[in-house]
Amino acid sequence: MTNLQENLTALSADLATFERKIQNLAKEMTIDLSDYEIDHLALRVNSEQNAKNWLILLLKCGKILSDNIVNGRKIYLVKLAKPIKFAHQFVDVIELPFPKHKQYSIEGWEHIEIVIPFLQNESINEWVNRINMHFLWNELTQLNIKVSEPKVVGERLPNPSIAVSFANKAVNHTCIKVHPYSIEKIVEV
Repeated sequence: MTNLQENLTALSADLATFERKIQNLAKEMTIDLSDYEIDHLALRVNSEQNAKNWLILLLKCGKILSDNIVNGRKIYLVKLAKPIKFAHQFVDVIELPFPKHKQYSIEGWEHIEIVIPFLQNESINEWVNRINMHFLWNELTQLNIKVSEPKVVGERLPNPSIAVSFANKAVNHTCIKVHPYSIEKIVEV
C-alpha cells in the first residue's frame, strides 16, 4: 500500500485548498482545530461511477473499515495505511458516501468531523445544549447549524452530529461536524 498523495493526485491537489477552507470555517466558528481530534475527512460525489473510482483509488492506500448503509445509502470508511497531515494532525480515516439523490455543487473534499466527548452521564440533548451554549454557533448569522442523529443497524453507541457550515455555500462549501465519539469507536463490533 502506498500513501494518499502518491495515488490520489486529484484529491491530494485539492487537499490544501480544502484545508484552507476548513481553517477559515473554524476561524468563523472560533475554534482551534488543534484542540480537538479530527476524526476523519469526507468526500462528496454526484455519480455512482465517480464513487466507485474514488473507492478503487482509496483502497490502494488502505482498507475498508466499514461499509454500512446510512440514511438509505452506502457509506464507506477507509482506513489509510499511512495517515495524511491535515490541520497539524494526522488523519487516517476517509469517509466516502455513495450518492443518493442530491447533487453537490462541488465534488471532492467536503467536510471533517471532530470529537467533543460526552460528559459523564450526559444525554444527547444535554451534549447538544452544552456545545451550543459554549460556542454559540446558532447566534452567528453567517453560519448554518444542523443537528442530526444518523441511525445505523448494529451500531451500539449514539452518533449525534452538529454540522456547521457557512450560510453562503458559494463562498465556502465545506463543513465541520462535531460528534461525541470517534467514527472508529462507533463502528467497533
